Amino acid sequence: MSIGRTLALDHLPVELLYDIYTLSLSPALPLTCKYFHAVFKAAPPTLHAEYLIRCYEDAAANSASARALGLISKVLRYPICTRQVLEAILHSPECPYIPPPNDPQRRPTILPRHLFRNLTPRDLPHQRPWTEYDEPLPFLGFLYNDPRIPPPASDSHDGYALTRAVYAGFTPLVRFLLENDASPACRGNLAVTVAIRRKSLPLVRMLIERDGPGAADEVKAKGSKKRKLSVMEEDESEGTNIKATSGSGKTRGAKRRKLGDRVSVKPDMLRAAVKCNAHDIAEYLMREKGCVPDMQTVLMMGR
Repeated sequence: MSIGRTLALDHLPVELLYDIYTLSLSPALPLTCKYFHAVFKAAPPTLHAEYLIRCYEDAAANSASARALGLISKVLRYPICTRQVLEAILHSPECPYIPPPNDPQRRPTILPRHLFRNLTPRDLPHQRPWTEYDEPLPFLGFLYNDPRIPPPASDSHDGYALTRAVYAGFTPLVRFLLENDASPACRGNLAVTVAIRRKSLPLVRMLIERDGPGAADEVKAKGSKKRKLSVMEEDESEGTNIKATSGSGKTRGAKRRKLGDRVSVKPDMLRAAVKCNAHDIAEYLMREKGCVPDMQTVLMMGR
């Protein structure tokens, strides 16, 4: 019999470590050492799904706020909740009850901040520009399109997602959020102010105007054929003239309704544009949006 021999956790089989992980519900266990971190990082999605289900059930049993938050909003707070893990949760026989679409108790899904926290600008020449294939856009597409998941609230945490996307210059993500009813008006038009400080006139236009860049895609994504026909009928009675082609090949007069802006332009936006020397944005706000500068802005322009 050997003397002084101890059996540590890192000597246990991986299967036992998995059981300890799901039973202890300790978020610190994978961070105990490099070996544990590697073990749980390579764990299958079903294990993380079981862990998150147990975490939600434990929180819901002791907290009314956790029950009101709902399963999806709760598990999304964990960085380990990837698309594969979330699909494993939805397919698990132990998955807690999720209210169906017509249930009045079905609450929107809260988008966690950590999905957008690491978004940074890619303005340097050697940096690859943002595309629709960059995370978190593919994951968001899954969250918004899966019928089992309650529709996400695009303005979660006072519009944090949109503001962060504008800060990073992530144009595809900005367009996606706007198409899904994100409002640039959150926190005193903070997203517009960030776009102005970036000196990005295309982003400012996209945030303010519903008829701006990407508006056609928004109508295409949201509208059904029946809705489009009704919009065309309304367009015949009001709006501005555009050209359309009839069956005989001749052009005839048609009308298109101009959509209202998402936010109203205010003098503080113009002041921010003048302050950061964004002359094209300042001219756009004054000439196209009719923004009248206040006395403080006039004095800044005269310097």
